[in-house]
Order: sequence, then structure tokens, then C-alpha cells
Amino acid sequence: MLNPWPYTLSVAVALATLASPAPVQAQELSFNLPAGPLGNTLNAIASQSGQIVSLEPALVQGKQAPAVIGRMSPEQAMNRALSGSQLQLRITGQGNFSVEPAAQDSGALQLGVTSIVERSLDPTSEGSGSYTPRTVTIGKGAHTLKETPQSVTVMTRKMLDDQNLNTIEQVMEKTPGITVYDSPMGGKYFYSRGFRMTGQYQYDGVPLDIGSSYVQADSFSSDMAIYDRVEVLRGAAGMMKGAGGTAGAVNFVRKRGEYTPHTQLSLSAGTWDNYRGQIDTGGPLNEDGTLRGRAVVTQQTRQYFYDIGDRKDQIYYGALDYDLSPDTTVGVGIAYEDVDATPCWGGLPRYADGSDLKLKRSTCLNTAWNQQRSQRTTFFGDMKHTFNDDWALKVAGVYSKNTQDMEYAFPSGSVPVGSTQSSTPMIGSIYDYDQTDYGFDAYVDGKFDAFGQQHELIVGANASHSRKDDFYAVALLPDRQDVLNPNHHLAQPDESYYLANASRGGPVDMRVKQYGAYSTVRLKLADPLTFVLGSRVSWYKSENEGVSYYRGEGTPLRSESRESGQVTPFAGILFDLNDNLTTYASYTDIFTPQGNYKTITGATLKPLIGQSYELGIKGEWFDGRLNSAFNLFRTVQKDAAQDDPACPDSSCSQNSGKVRAQGFEAEVSGEVIDRLQLLAGYTYTQTKVLEDADATQDGLSYNSYVPRHLLRVWADYALSGPLERVTVGAGVNAQSRNYRVSPISGNDISQSGYAIWNGRIGYRIDDTWSVALNGNNLFDKRYYATVGTEGFGNFYGEPRNLVMSLKADF
Repeated sequence: MLNPWPYTLSVAVALATLASPAPVQAQELSFNLPAGPLGNTLNAIASQSGQIVSLEPALVQGKQAPAVIGRMSPEQAMNRALSGSQLQLRITGQGNFSVEPAAQDSGALQLGVTSIVERSLDPTSEGSGSYTPRTVTIGKGAHTLKETPQSVTVMTRKMLDDQNLNTIEQVMEKTPGITVYDSPMGGKYFYSRGFRMTGQYQYDGVPLDIGSSYVQADSFSSDMAIYDRVEVLRGAAGMMKGAGGTAGAVNFVRKRGEYTPHTQLSLSAGTWDNYRGQIDTGGPLNEDGTLRGRAVVTQQTRQYFYDIGDRKDQIYYGALDYDLSPDTTVGVGIAYEDVDATPCWGGLPRYADGSDLKLKRSTCLNTAWNQQRSQRTTFFGDMKHTFNDDWALKVAGVYSKNTQDMEYAFPSGSVPVGSTQSSTPMIGSIYDYDQTDYGFDAYVDGKFDAFGQQHELIVGANASHSRKDDFYAVALLPDRQDVLNPNHHLAQPDESYYLANASRGGPVDMRVKQYGAYSTVRLKLADPLTFVLGSRVSWYKSENEGVSYYRGEGTPLRSESRESGQVTPFAGILFDLNDNLTTYASYTDIFTPQGNYKTITGATLKPLIGQSYELGIKGEWFDGRLNSAFNLFRTVQKDAAQDDPACPDSSCSQNSGKVRAQGFEAEVSGEVIDRLQLLAGYTYTQTKVLEDADATQDGLSYNSYVPRHLLRVWADYALSGPLERVTVGAGVNAQSRNYRVSPISGNDISQSGYAIWNGRIGYRIDDTWSVALNGNNLFDKRYYATVGTEGFGNFYGEPRNLVMSLKADF
């Protein structure tokens, strides 16, 4: 039995010229769609051409479409996709497309003219074949990039697939405006506009406190196999989460079950025994398509360009979406991720004068008994209810449980200048890490009319809770390492050794609770002018209890921080210059509690505060298939925690410091010319210390890790004519010099500017199979991706490597 209510497969706006656009049906467009599920192909044609298509989901269930390649009208593309399907295309009286059974006997279903609603703002990037999104959801609701008065980059599914981006670290390394910095104890730090992005993560819009731990830095084990896209906001994000950081936020949007069956099988093999296999399948689970499912299974094993390092990942994901009614949909999902690895952490040391040891890039100074085991289970749940054409409610929740057990050792100490061997102390660590996070978000989004214009109102509330129940111990090991001739088989101590000889460590029990209410109103003051005004009222509480171990003895520690009724305002204004260009300006506050720091009198430090300003112009071209942006930004941050020079043992802090980051960003994403997809971003960042507890630092660079110039480019081009089965891609990650001032000698340990070139070539074998070869660091540039100190923390970037992948879509 077919679904009794009509299903709008896809809605998009037509490709247009800046002058009077021709009717969509008369235009010829270039299509490059491989064979695949019929519903997906029809959806892609609709998205590219801007045509509305209506049909019953059951009509296309289980049907395949042939490849649609070449230059043709949207009507011709639809007819080619429908060939052999026993379905036919009908053009409605409104000029829209309708798909019906081709049979004309008395038992055939005859569809009448369907009532079509206005343009959809569905932000799903799967199947779009685009490097730019139709809309973004990181700021609640669904708005185009041009309607968003802040800087947002979306890494779409096509971008993730084309560059083989499988981890959050890989995604952030290719995102415009983001600097990635290795932590000596594992994980990576992310910087945006000169500041660290600290735990500003969302799952489907629900904020969590994941990351920002000594064993994760700002990253964590999260495979991209289960996500449709990653939305990255640069700039203050206090409106999204009470303790909003200065740098930005990241929203992971998970995959959902589709209305048509689709399965993708992918296999890949690469340099350093890098093997990965994945099955991704989904579609309707009942006859009328009201119950839809999605399942993803991924396994990867790999070694690295350095000695002893290896890793095995297992990812399992399942999701269900059920339409309780045409107006209400509920969804649930579960993801399980397992990492079993032998890490190589700590990086490399340098000579005592800060000069480079010039070790082989394959050098790892860790022990072979290093181990890391991480297991994460995440539950998702949400509901969306549409009251009418203007108002909707969305409720979502996420629960995540992560356990990590680790033991590792690495050398810490510089090498005397001119030495041919060293006797460098080894630092060993054990960690038993458990973290539980859960979050909730609910909001009402609607439109209303007043003063002859239509406006939008969002009212909502969210909450997050994080608990870390950890134990760790760090101790100097009895054996030493020869940095110039490393031994990976130094003796492994038992746990009792760490406890008896710990230089730091102990149990840690930390709880962080945040909750608040928020509201945003978009007022259309005139046809070209929109005013965006928002505010969030937040409550925050953190409690930290533990015992500090030193040589087997423990000292109880406890700290607490509370903030009540903290108001974080946001204001923005947008002015449409014409149909394609919009100028904007925005302002938001910064608020980050610092309750874990104590003054010399034992008092809790005040929160870090600041202001963020942005002024820019955004463009939307070819009806959203291409987006552009340029902005100027300035952020002033003050009252950050700094060591108090009056404190005798460096255990107390003071509210001091005032720093400024400013610069500009330029970005282009989408189809710049026919068959060419591009994501390109350039960022100029200048940071400066305005006031510091140490007056000698005034006027110096605040964050020298972040390069002043940063360029991220990736493009993919589909050839035509006799080579229409071939796609080629190329890109570059380039940056200017960055450095770190050694806390020991005051030397600048620097990495000069560099450019890393990457490429891809793909070939569609037939209607099901395709193959691609990706190459990274094609010119085998030797460089340090992260610079540290004389003693440790210098990490080489990956040498040249290749990955061959084979995919089947059916």
C-alpha cells in the first residue's frame, strides 16, 4: 500500500543568470551522476536544476537509475534517469515535475496534481555532489550562509569523501582558518583566530563538553563515517553554550535513513599498511517509508611513518527515524567506537641551543609497550514536530560514555650540542580515564508577520553535564633513552612503581554542569535590511575533587566554581546589496569560567571575558551552488588566568592579561564553473599582548603557534567528452612561519613557511564501481607540523603517501 500523503523528494532553486533567468526546463545543465538508487539520482537532478519533484516513496523503492552524464535539460535528465523504471515524468500545471507509474491499465495508480510547498531548506549534504551547503544548522534553525552573520565553513560529505577525511583531526587540518597543534600527551589542539577551541562541540546541535582533557587535548576518537557533514563556526560561540569559548564551535551532523534504499561498499589500501573497509546501508524499513534505517560498519588497521606506531579502529553505527504522523518524526541512534593502538607520543627533542637534530622522520623515541585503548558509546535521540507551515519544535538529546586506559613513555630533555649519543630521562605515565557526557536541547522556531514584513523567532533551552572520573600518575623511569640511537625495549615498570615515584598524579573527579535559556529574533526592518538580536542566560557549576600524589604521598585537592544568570548577548545586522551580495556586522560577548584557578589568598578567579566583532560581505551565486565570503574580525580577551609572580611555588594565579586578535578571512565554496567544485580559504591573523602580568611581554605576539598567513584550497573537476568518467582533484595547505618561545632558554623554536600539495584522480568503472587514488604531500616536503621545546614536543608532518580506494554504490 502506497503512502497516502505526497512526498516532496527535493526542492532547490534554479540555476540563474544575474539578469532575467530563463525557465528551468529550457536550460541545459552539465550532469555527472553515476548509476545508483533512482531516488538519489532524482534528488541530485532536482538539487542541481532547482526543480521541484513530487512522488510516492514506494514508487522508487528498490529501483536503480542509469548514469546521467552530459549536457542536457533537467527534463531530459529526469527522463534518462527514469528509463527502464516503468515510471514516467509528468509536468504539472505549475511547471513542476511529478513521477508516476507508466502503466495505463485500470489497476495503475494515477496521481493528481500535487500541492507543492515553497523551497526546502534541507541541509543534508549527502547526494548533493557539492562542496557548499544549501543551509547550515549550527546556530539553530536552518539558514543559508549568506543569512548567517558569522563565519561558518561546512565540510560536506563530498568533501570528506574526496579527501579521505576520516578523523576530526584530518577534517580540521583541511578546514579554512583552523590551525592544528599536536599535544605531547596525545590528541591535538585546534586554534581559530588566534585562540584555542576548547570543548565547543555539538552533536546535531546539542552541546557537549567532550575534549579539553589531558589525554585528548581538543580532539577525541570520532570517525567521520557516521556523519553527513561537519559545520565549523569561527569566532565566539557563547550563544550556543553558556561557557562559550573565544575561538568557535564544531557541529557534527549524523547520517540518517533515506527514503530510498542505498548501499555503499568502500575498500581502501594505502602507504604504511593503511587498510580500511566500510559498509554503509540504509533506506525504508516498511512499505510506506515511514520507518527508515541506517547502518554503518567500519574497520581500519594502520601503521605510521614512524617506528612502532600502529592503530586499529572499529566503528558501528545504527539509526532509526519514524514518522509518527506527517507532522512528527522521532529519531534514535547509537554509535560505538573502539581504538586499540600503540601510540608514539611526546614528539622529538632538539639540541640544547634549540637547533634541529635532523633525525629521520621515521624516528620514534617511545617504548614498544606503549598502549592506548579507547572505547566510546554514544546514544542519540531527537524529535521534530511541525505545528504548521510556519512553526516547528525540535527536541534532541545525546549521551556519550568514553573509557581510556593508557600507558606510555617518552624522553624529555635536550641533547648537548655536538653529541653523538645521549642519556635522556624517560617519563612514564599511566591513565585510567572515564568520562560521561550528556546534553539536551529544545527550541521552537517560527515565523510571524508584523509591520508588513515576515520575521523569525527562536526560543529554546539547553543543558549539558560532564563527569570525569580519572586516575593518572607520571613518574621518571629508571632507564634512559639514547635519542640518537633509540631502544624501544626499555623495561616496563609495574603500576606500583608509578604510585611510589609519581612526580604528579592522583585521582580526579570533576563535574561540570551547564544549563540556560536562549532566544534569537530576526527582524526584517525593510526588504533589504535584517536585524538579528539574541541573548542567552546561563548557569554554570564545576566541582573538582581529587588527591595530588607525590612520591607515594597524597594531598587532597578541591575547587569549585559557580556562575548564575550570566547573560551573553549577540547582535547582528544584514543588508542585501542585491540578489547576490549581503553585507553584515555582528557582535558577541565572551564568557569562560576559571573556577579551577586560585589566587594567592585562595579565592576563585573571575571568569575570562571579552568581546568579538565581525564585519563582512557574503555572496550567494547560481542559486546557492556557490558561496563566497570576506570578513574583518577583532577579538579582545581579558582577565585570563596567569601565574602570579608573587606566589612562591607557582601554584596560584591571578586575573591578568589582555590580548587582541584581529585579521581577515576570505572563502569560496561550491561550483565556481561548470563541473568544478572548490573550497578555498585564506586567513590573516595577528595576535598581540596588550597587558600581561610580566610587563616584558606587552606588545609581543600572543599566540605564535598560529601562523599569520594560512591558506587551505581543494578543488575537484569532472572531465567531459571522451574522458567523462574521469575526475581530478588537487589542493594545497600552505602557511607562513610559526614558532614557540622556549620557556627554558627563551630561544625561538620555529618552522619556516611551507606548502603541502595533495592530489586525487578518480575513474568511474561502470554504473556501480569507481576507483580513486589520493596522494598527500606529493612533493615529499620535510617539515615540522608542530614545534615544541628543546626537550620534547616537535612533531614531523607526514611524508608523501598514497591511498587507493574502491567503491560500489547500489
